[in-house]
Amino acid sequence: RTIVRFSKGSPWYLVNMNELRTGLKSELTADGRFLIDSETAADVAAFFEQQEFEAGGVRYIVIDPGHGGKDPGAIGHYTVSGEKKSLNEKDVVLQTALETADMLSARYPDKEILLTRGDDRYLKLEERTEVANSVELAEGESMIFISIHANASFNTKARGFEVWYLPPEYRRDLLDEERFGEVDSDVIPILNTMLEEEYTIESVILGEKLLASLDEEVGDISVNRGPKEESWFVVRNAHMPSVLIELGFVTNQEEAVLLSSSSYLKKLSKGIYNGIVEFINDYELTRGYSD
Repeated sequence: RTIVRFSKGSPWYLVNMNELRTGLKSELTADGRFLIDSETAADVAAFFEQQEFEAGGVRYIVIDPGHGGKDPGAIGHYTVSGEKKSLNEKDVVLQTALETADMLSARYPDKEILLTRGDDRYLKLEERTEVANSVELAEGESMIFISIHANASFNTKARGFEVWYLPPEYRRDLLDEERFGEVDSDVIPILNTMLEEEYTIESVILGEKLLASLDEEVGDISVNRGPKEESWFVVRNAHMPSVLIELGFVTNQEEAVLLSSSSYLKKLSKGIYNGIVEFINDYELTRGYSD
C-alpha cells in the first residue's frame, strides 16, 4: 500500500514513511476538511501517476509466548479429585502459541509466521521484540505482533480473557532519525506521531477482532473482560501494530482446570487464529485501512 501523510501546521508531508517532502501549505476547515495547496496536490497526483501500486499485505505474523525457561510466569494451584496440581503460565502460552502458529502456517503458506520461542527457553524482554523489529519489510509489506500470556490475581475469583494494547496517548520512538538525514530534529516527533497514530488504530482493531473471536470460541465458559490499555514492555517496544492477550487466570480454580486442558487450549488457539485471519482479511481488503 502507499499512503501520503500530512500534519496540520507542518510544511512537511511523508510518502510511505520513507520519502519526506516539504513545501506543504494547508488549513483545516470548520467542517473538518483538510485542504492542501494546488502545487502540493499536483505533486502528490504526479507521484501516484508515475507508479503502479499493489495492495499492501501482512507479510509477517509474530507470535510471542511469554516467559519460558527459568521464568515460569504466573503459577497456579488447583485441585482435581482431591489431588493438588500446579500450572505454569509458560507452558500454557507455549502450547497455545504453537497451535496458533501451526494453523496460521497452513492458512498462509505465503506469509512468515515467526515465534519468539518455540520451546521452553528463557528470553529477555528486549530479545522478544527484537525478533520482530529486526525484520526488514519490503515496500507495501506489514507485520503484526501478538504476545500471549496468562493472568494471575490475589483475588482467586478473578477469571476471564482480555486483550491489551498501548494507550492512544503513549508515544514510542518508531523512526530511525538517520533515515531522514539533515531534516530538522523538530520534524521527527511529528512524523513519529503520524506513524504511531496509524499503529494505534490498527492495534485497537486487531484487539477487537481477537476479543470477538475468543468470545465466540470460549465465551460460554469463560468471561470476556474486554479491551485494556497499558504500556507493557513487549507492546510498547514492538514497532508495529501489537497487542498482548491474557488467556485466563491460573489462580482461579475453575479456570486453572480449563487452562490445563489441551482441548481448551485448542479453543483458545482457534480463537486467536480466527481473530488474526479476520484482521488480515479486512486489512488487505481495505489496503491497510486506507480505503
